[in-house]
Amino acid sequence: MATSPTSPPCNENRLNCTPDNILAATMIPSCGQLVNPSNLQAEQLIFDQSFKDLINNFGIPVDYYINTFNLSAADLLYGEDFGSSDISSGPSQFKGPLTGVQMYIELSDDAVNLSKFGFDPGDEFTAFVHISTFAEAAGDYFDYSSVGQSIEPKAGDVIDLKVLGCDRPNDRGSVKYEITERMDQDVSALNPILGHYIYRLRGKRYAYSFESGLSSENVNEQVYDNSFSGVLSTTLVDQLTSDGKTYPTKEDPYDIDDTSKEDVLDMDINDTDIYGSYY
Repeated sequence: MATSPTSPPCNENRLNCTPDNILAATMIPSCGQLVNPSNLQAEQLIFDQSFKDLINNFGIPVDYYINTFNLSAADLLYGEDFGSSDISSGPSQFKGPLTGVQMYIELSDDAVNLSKFGFDPGDEFTAFVHISTFAEAAGDYFDYSSVGQSIEPKAGDVIDLKVLGCDRPNDRGSVKYEITERMDQDVSALNPILGHYIYRLRGKRYAYSFESGLSSENVNEQVYDNSFSGVLSTTLVDQLTSDGKTYPTKEDPYDIDDTSKEDVLDMDINDTDIYGSYY
């Protein structure tokens, strides 16, 4: 059951203010503090509810994926987060989706740039989400304190515009975007009468890299790593092919350092004391 917002306290200072006090703002300073947020609680409540109403009426529901990467739990050399106890599934980097989060979306998906790495689609998005609405929904869905994070959107989280992909032709699906910027303070644009009501999120088209908890877009023709390494398999006669690539499993959780010691850099036969020993 929804509860009505708490009524702001009455501004009783006006009972003690005369026109001279207000104009001079010297005898009673509080009478002249026209942009003091503590004197504008009723007005701020109106802006807060207006932003929420605007987003609910003209926004769309999105699927929200929380990036649970925790720097304190990551490998200090490689930056990888091995937070999952199930080695066969890998670290659970993304938690989600949190469904039904209402956002007002602005898309820019018609800019294609040529860089030294090839064509960059340049798809970008800007989104606005109500602060307290997001905090309530995300806080009920996931325990942010378990990964040392605050309950708020952040760079690295992923948004899936599910409702824009449900009727695309040829089995294409929705587009995912990765958040690159979160702003809660831009006085000229986001903070009328010095209040904080919404987050402004900016991001780019998400490039799927096999992160745990996410999937690629439908009909994705992205070039990716398959089950082979080295020389590709072939049907030509007398052509060498490499062995199939293997990955750690729960039954065989091999360690790359052990493999390196045994198969690549076996230094047991060498005197490495001069180098401080290898292992």
